Amino acid sequence: MCDKDTIRKAIIKGSIGKKKRHDVKIVMDDIEAHVDKIYNLLTEESFVPTIPKTVKIKDASSGKEREISIVPYYPDGIMHQLCVEVMRPVLMRGMYHWSCASIPGRGNMHAIKYVKRCMKKDRKGTKYCAKLDIHHYYPSISPKILIWSLARKIKDKKFLKLIYAIISSNPGGGLAIGYYINQWLANFLLEPLDGFICRQDGVKHYVRNMDDMIIFGPNKRKLHKAVERIREFLTRMKLELKGNWQVFPTDARGVDFVGYRFYHHKVIMRRRNFLKFTRQCRKARKLIAGKRKISFRTAAGLLSRAGQLKHCNGTNIRQKYFDGLTKELKSIVRQRAAQRTAENNGKIMVGCLRPSAV
Repeated sequence: MCDKDTIRKAIIKGSIGKKKRHDVKIVMDDIEAHVDKIYNLLTEESFVPTIPKTVKIKDASSGKEREISIVPYYPDGIMHQLCVEVMRPVLMRGMYHWSCASIPGRGNMHAIKYVKRCMKKDRKGTKYCAKLDIHHYYPSISPKILIWSLARKIKDKKFLKLIYAIISSNPGGGLAIGYYINQWLANFLLEPLDGFICRQDGVKHYVRNMDDMIIFGPNKRKLHKAVERIREFLTRMKLELKGNWQVFPTDARGVDFVGYRFYHHKVIMRRRNFLKFTRQCRKARKLIAGKRKISFRTAAGLLSRAGQLKHCNGTNIRQKYFDGLTKELKSIVRQRAAQRTAENNGKIMVGCLRPSAV
């Protein structure tokens, strides 16, 4: 972590998508000075985590209200990014391959492809499904248990001390939602659980999206027994299995997971996503019919939702609701992209001019 090239890389990487923020602009205007400051904080062991500000937001995908913790980019955001940069190779070595959340290259598509393949190629092994979730996962995590688990892989005491200071700075206890580092630590903590589930009798296929778990098996009774063992395993980790867990035949109701409902013979959009998509289509058609302007945000959002149809049986939905809108929406997105490119080129040209010329 004390390598200045690594610190510089973490600063640049952590600023992606945040360069409009005031605290990020200050750092990016003088990167080298902040590299030296972070280097001194590390070598002198003088970094003290900032107490986060909490903001309540409504998660658009799930409809749940969440408390997000926010810390300044310098020094906390940079330090979080730097910790992840150095420990990522260590965490990735033992990570379950079908753990599919907050990991580069393992997003929703990683999980979708796996579930589709399992249900298509192994109908008998996916006859029944167990759907599990951990009750208030992030707030329930014990920082001490997490550090003990991490200490089995990482022996650097200074690094472990730094990680413990970061995760225990959350005044509400548990892991703070919103810290970049906590996504990796939360995934790492469930690594032993992944191995435990895969070894259970009756478990044929298993995929996890953070704390949402999908288990397939040919025998309903064995899946019930596996769930009870998983509950006991989580209790030893001071975590609680949510009470609404279910074991059911996949053909009877489908597997609701990562925005889709999976059956052996088809994949459809989750009902909530489908309703949002159709409402947005109607809204766009009304605006076009009334010769009113569609905002860039509406156009980009609708094109994004239409992209979900590529991964399910959505031909009829596309023909009924979306056909005829594509050209107009793409035109709006292209105009905004061209406008941003022109603005960025203008800034670069101004920056290249001599002060006297300006």
